[in-house]
Amino acid sequence: MFRSVIITSLVLSLALVTGCDKPPEGTNPPDDGTTADAGKGKDKKKNKNRDKTEDGGGEGGDDSGADDSEDPTKKVCPAETADYPAPYFADTVLIRLPKNVTEDNFIEFTPTFARLSSEVESVSCVEGTPGAMISYMAMTFYEDDTAKDLITLRDETLEVMGYTGHTISEEKQDDKIRFYQGVLDVPGSDAKPEPAKALFQMSAANGMMYAIVYETHPAAWNALKETFYASASKMSFLAP
Repeated sequence: MFRSVIITSLVLSLALVTGCDKPPEGTNPPDDGTTADAGKGKDKKKNKNRDKTEDGGGEGGDDSGADDSEDPTKKVCPAETADYPAPYFADTVLIRLPKNVTEDNFIEFTPTFARLSSEVESVSCVEGTPGAMISYMAMTFYEDDTAKDLITLRDETLEVMGYTGHTISEEKQDDKIRFYQGVLDVPGSDAKPEPAKALFQMSAANGMMYAIVYETHPAAWNALKETFYASASKMSFLAP
């Protein structure tokens, strides 16, 4: 797995501990969300998949305009997550995993780091089209250093997770409850030629900062994004 090389650096780079206090109320962001500052050099873009690329009137040189609703790269699929939450990190995290991600393939490789062991075929909502692939998923936690702002922690965490050269859009940030969420656009590299798109989220609870990332190919983003958002929003953090 491409990002499996980060496990050692993850353990060495972050001050990871397991002690927890009673969870605070309201670790989810407000419904209206607060847009974060762009951060260092991060580009804010609207999701190009949501923009039409053709004018409404026009002559039919091809049938792409008429068939966009069934284009698997453009159709937004409903969220599909597990019916029950799976426990991680000594039962301090409960998460409804994306469709076809299970406790057998989303594994705790260390007491503070879990990741997908291999790619998983997940959601599809276009007849005859295979499920979109979740190429990577990882979750970790570490002691929340409240002297650092969320953008600093975001950048440090993403660097340790192996993300470089990305841009960030659709950001939500709540400094009061220390919550951050953003969408990463990751270019291809020599080590991993295919580009990627990912949902990244950090949530503070019990004196810890919990971070999770869900990654797929950009062409599969619309099929999987609602599932990623639903899974992340349903995370619960419990005292040990």
